[in-house]
Amino acid sequence: MTLTKKQAAQLCLDAIDSERKLKQKVIIVIINIIVISIAITFLTSWYFGLACLLICALLGQFAHERMDNSIQARKILAMKSLNWPQSELENPDLGAKLDKIIG
Repeated sequence: MTLTKKQAAQLCLDAIDSERKLKQKVIIVIINIIVISIAITFLTSWYFGLACLLICALLGQFAHERMDNSIQARKILAMKSLNWPQSELENPDLGAKLDKIIG
């Protein structure tokens, strides 16, 4: 898949933004899992609450890994389309460079 420089820069910025938002979403999901498991524990018994906690944690981990892999793939695709090395992702001025290309 060949992208123009502008598309690649936008893709990279979106991937970086998604990566930042992913950390916030993980915290929200963890809190929700704990609240739901506690509610199930009080409504039924402790082993149903524990089962809910373990199953939801497993599904949450699977979803997190899938999203993280997708984000990393988008960043790699953007870097290849821009003909930049992978080490450029650690550059603190990357956002400014990408904004310059888009703008």
